[in-house]
Amino acid sequence: MSPRRHALVMLLPLLALTVPPSAGAQTATASATPARTSNLDAAARTAIVAQLAAELRSRYVYPEVGERGATAITAAATSGAYDRIVDLPALATRLTEDLRGVMADKHLMVFDTSNRPAPGVASMPSGEAGIVRADRLPGGIGYLQIDGFANPWAFKPALDRAMAGLKGSRALILDVRGNGGGDPASVSYLVSYLVPAGKRTEINRIVERKTATTEFKRDSFFSEPTPVSFAGVPAYVLTSGNTFSGGEELAYDMQTLKLGTVVGEVTGGGANPGERVSIGHGVMAFIPTGRAESPVTGSNWEGRGVQPDLKIPAADAFATTLRRLGQMPAAATIEAASPVSVFAPRTVALKGGEAMLRRLFAGRAASEPDYTLMKPDASEAGRAALAATHRRLQPLGIPQAIRFRRPDGFGFDEFTLVYPDRTLLIGIMLDSDGKFIDLIGPDPSK
Repeated sequence: MSPRRHALVMLLPLLALTVPPSAGAQTATASATPARTSNLDAAARTAIVAQLAAELRSRYVYPEVGERGATAITAAATSGAYDRIVDLPALATRLTEDLRGVMADKHLMVFDTSNRPAPGVASMPSGEAGIVRADRLPGGIGYLQIDGFANPWAFKPALDRAMAGLKGSRALILDVRGNGGGDPASVSYLVSYLVPAGKRTEINRIVERKTATTEFKRDSFFSEPTPVSFAGVPAYVLTSGNTFSGGEELAYDMQTLKLGTVVGEVTGGGANPGERVSIGHGVMAFIPTGRAESPVTGSNWEGRGVQPDLKIPAADAFATTLRRLGQMPAAATIEAASPVSVFAPRTVALKGGEAMLRRLFAGRAASEPDYTLMKPDASEAGRAALAATHRRLQPLGIPQAIRFRRPDGFGFDEFTLVYPDRTLLIGIMLDSDGKFIDLIGPDPSK
């Protein structure tokens, strides 16, 4: 797989700047600049549109569609359609609407980074790396709720513990009704639990455009060995209209590989992963640079969504599945069916988080961040995340103590920073080599 991780996003709706209206995204950092009123002049508007058009032509996964979008916003700007927009968030929203109108891509988004408050640790979802709960229901039914697919080095150990608790289940329910997406490597790892043990199966591919060319490369994702196997166990995937991107991939993979039955609503219809790109003037764009490609169908769910095998309202999907498995009466919710989950988030930090925080604090007084804390090939957006972290830490002293608090649902490890007069919360995400990816907070402890 290429060093630049694919994002079959959406996983971070609170951090994200890449969020379509119905979903969230993986990994993004909001600016620490306080909210303010933007005043755009004609020169700034012209520059934003010109740079955005250039990036679409250079990066968008379908060159002819990228050209269509670039031509549309350039023509709109020339006609004066944006002349009265003097507020940066309003321009970002309008550009997003105009581009989606001609490109029909729900991952595509333009957003303002200068007018957003930094996200708060306290608002992050519970769970661990996207795993919310696992339950052993009466009748030998296993239930797993996955609201996102965090990076695999955080996701895999959480999933392994959850699946160990479900070992021996005669049927498995995978609930992705609230799943906004994430890393395709983590999706493939979950699917690996359902394929025959010892059989290496190609699960998904990402076809990615090489920047500024019309050439493409393919990355394939194969099944991996898992600690326990559910091969041959009847599986059901619960979906909703809010199931998006990587959450849709799970449903599509399970369906096309004939590993399970999809129950619920047609999903959101986003299959094009991409990356954040700086446009200048406080604007960034999430531009899809690739597309998912099933080795079975040669296609994906973009624009159509995954079509359930049993199409019913999402709210009824759980009870309907229980009835199909012989449970009568069938509880309407997992909370009613199983008051206590068998899954508990870990109580120790992933390796390297505290050490990285100490290095960030030690270097906070420098005029520039230490980019050696990241991989040499870190993206422009990744470097911007470290720069934003550096600015946020500069006013703070070195804490007396740094204590692990919990993992969260997005793949961050949260810590408490202890000072003589206060405590702060902070969250950090590292890659598999212990290099910096992102940081949220600090914000006051509740």
